[in-house]
Amino acid sequence: MHHPDVARRPPRPPLVPAARSLLRSAAFTALFTAGLLLGRWTVPDGGALSLVSPGSGVAAVWFAVQRGAGTRPLDTALLAVTGVLVHALTGAGALLALTTATATVLQTLLFDALLHRWCPGAGPGRPLRGVRALLRLLAATGAAVAAGALVGPPAAWWQAGHVTWVDLPVWAARNGLSVLLLACVGLRLVATSARDGSAPVPCAPVARRRWAEGVTAFAVTAVAYAVQFTVPGVPDLVFLLPVLTVWAALRFCTRTVVWHSLFTGLAALVPTLLGHGPFAAEPDPALRALAGQAFAVLTTVIGLVLALGRDERDELLAEVRRQADDSQRQAEAAAMLTDALRSLNSAADTRQALCEATARITGADGVYLAEPDGRGDLVTRAVWGEGMVPVSTPADEPTVLADAFRRGAPVFVSDLSGHTGASGRLRDALGAVSVAYQPITATDGRTAGLLASVWRTRVQELPAQTRVVLATLAQEAAHGVERADLLAQLAVAAERDPLTGLANRRRWDETTTKEIARAVRSGLPLSFCLIDLDHFKRYNDTQGHLAGDDLLQEFAAAAAGCLREVDTLARWGGEEFVLALPGCSAAGARAVADRIRAAVPHGQTCTIGVAQWQPGLSAAEVVALADIALYEGKEAGRNTTVVSDTPAVTPAVTPAAPAPVA
Repeated sequence: MHHPDVARRPPRPPLVPAARSLLRSAAFTALFTAGLLLGRWTVPDGGALSLVSPGSGVAAVWFAVQRGAGTRPLDTALLAVTGVLVHALTGAGALLALTTATATVLQTLLFDALLHRWCPGAGPGRPLRGVRALLRLLAATGAAVAAGALVGPPAAWWQAGHVTWVDLPVWAARNGLSVLLLACVGLRLVATSARDGSAPVPCAPVARRRWAEGVTAFAVTAVAYAVQFTVPGVPDLVFLLPVLTVWAALRFCTRTVVWHSLFTGLAALVPTLLGHGPFAAEPDPALRALAGQAFAVLTTVIGLVLALGRDERDELLAEVRRQADDSQRQAEAAAMLTDALRSLNSAADTRQALCEATARITGADGVYLAEPDGRGDLVTRAVWGEGMVPVSTPADEPTVLADAFRRGAPVFVSDLSGHTGASGRLRDALGAVSVAYQPITATDGRTAGLLASVWRTRVQELPAQTRVVLATLAQEAAHGVERADLLAQLAVAAERDPLTGLANRRRWDETTTKEIARAVRSGLPLSFCLIDLDHFKRYNDTQGHLAGDDLLQEFAAAAAGCLREVDTLARWGGEEFVLALPGCSAAGARAVADRIRAAVPHGQTCTIGVAQWQPGLSAAEVVALADIALYEGKEAGRNTTVVSDTPAVTPAVTPAAPAPVA
């Protein structure tokens, strides 16, 4: 059964360590041996413990680096055996060698455990975060060193044959300084950037721009320490030397501060061990070493506290700036979205305005809106951008466009040429290199369309803020498109007869007013026809009302097929229809009327009255003349065309009658 805490547990070490881990263990063993030998070289005459302990710091770095490598038992054995052998071979007694090695193992294991527990996230290549983390590091170092001091110094007292009280603080100072400095350097706990993907630790810009100042700082430090610790008779001004550490901490990155602290520690400790400098006045070598190492610890802590405090402040300021930038981007995105929505609401063509708004948001070279045509294809309903052409593709085609539509999920493709689902036909037609597809979801949950942003130069990534704005725009656009379609349907319904789909009386009145005005300006003829289906009531009574409705619909379609685009056919009422023929004389209108009579379906007939407009007449007056001609046709037996005998004005140019429509 899966437990929710399993994912948070650290990975188990491998059963068999890798060759690289074994090589690291061997290398650390060599470094640890060198550190112990260097420390044993500083054992004073008549003493038992060394005055410096580089091996302690090497061991701390060793176990932290190898954590999780599966070499912990081997490393522990190597640490213990190496410690015993080096101490025994350099003159230490068996008890001292054994207890000192034991103390080193205890101190190293405890430091590694406390570092992992008290400084979470800190480790090899993962720097500390702020002064609090430094204090926890100091606490881990102090606790580990104190535990080792409970084992090592008592053995030294036993071997020396008398109690030497200074051994305990010397042990603590030498091991603490070594662990602190080598851990910071070897584990890069104060590196200028992290490898774990976390935010980088700020580094003072001065350190990068003014490297000469860094060289000067180290040079001045070297001269000051050399004068203070090697030149005889110089006044004791050692209390002023930490000012140089403060200079480094305030001006340079934390890693430089650690190297500076290591440099100053060596510059103070080496002359002191050799009997030079302000601490050499003490005849006891152990006390001299204690004073020198205490001074080095103090300057190191001062430098780290100041540097990490500055880092914490800079990181806080950087976070504030990031939040301010995010707020600015969000405000800009909100303003852009507001403008886009305003343009959608006020645009005459919602789809076109949507494409233009999307281009402004994404910075694309072109945008098109693809929607299903009801026959299984995705077709372009609106397009924006130079060189953009309408495209269509089957909705079930295995392309990234069709897949984005089917899944209703946004898709961004940085390189279409390397994408297996890219349509070569669409890519070539649009010149697309990168593309972003944003679905438009209708209120009922179906994908109503797809916004495609096209770039002709490669775009590596679509910013998250742009994705959010685009998704919001698409969501709002769905309502806008639906509203525009509804308004278009209402507009059509307001001008169309619901049964036949022809123009209604309102549309007829608007059209005829415009056609008469055009005829006045151009001098071209204009004729009206009034059409009546013969014996429609009898057909309706015998066949039924549904059949009568079908007859009206089929006749409307057949009559429209005999006309030009400029002609207007409207339902006048019941089984009556009215027709406007611009540019057509009465003779031409008769020919059109005869074609319509021949197209009446189901073997039915119709009678048509024709009247030509004359200057000074209104549309209603011309229709009245056509109605008189229609009545004459009815009286004459129906199924005929009658032209009104009202005198017509002959125009200067009489256009030919409309050609028959195939």
